[in-house]
Amino acid sequence: MSKDNKELEDQLNQNKELQEQINQLTNERDKYLDIAQRAQADLVNYRKKSSIDLQESEARSQRRILHQIIMILDQINMALSAKVNTKTYKSWIEGIGSINKNLVTMLSSFDLIEINLEKDDKFDPNIHEAISSVESDKFKDGEIVRQISPGYKHKDYLLRPILVEIAINKK
Repeated sequence: MSKDNKELEDQLNQNKELQEQINQLTNERDKYLDIAQRAQADLVNYRKKSSIDLQESEARSQRRILHQIIMILDQINMALSAKVNTKTYKSWIEGIGSINKNLVTMLSSFDLIEINLEKDDKFDPNIHEAISSVESDKFKDGEIVRQISPGYKHKDYLLRPILVEIAINKK
């Protein structure tokens, strides 16, 4: 064999080896691309399923609350449909009190907490809402005169502030 033929044969062998490496790398790339595409599809499916599961869980929780509220509504309707006279008035009031107690118990089972004014509370817009004002010499301007309605918290979230009346000086 001549030197030129030897070099040509070496180049052909080298080209074959390079082509084999290219084919091997291409196959490996395709394999990893397929794995990545499957993982991405799994992630998309997981997110969809998680979203559906969350919606179903929220709906179950809402139905649980609504079922208990319906029972209390039934009690209120029974109380409202009762004939009340002076003889039955006291027991009717006790029945309404019992319904109120049932409602408070039901709501507390869902971690609803009633919050009220405490002695010497100062007005705090984070937990109080002034819905009316009254002229007064007994209180300083902006001080809480009285609680109109309690506030409510669900765990650490303030659902509704305490509704209060504040003082305005006559000056």
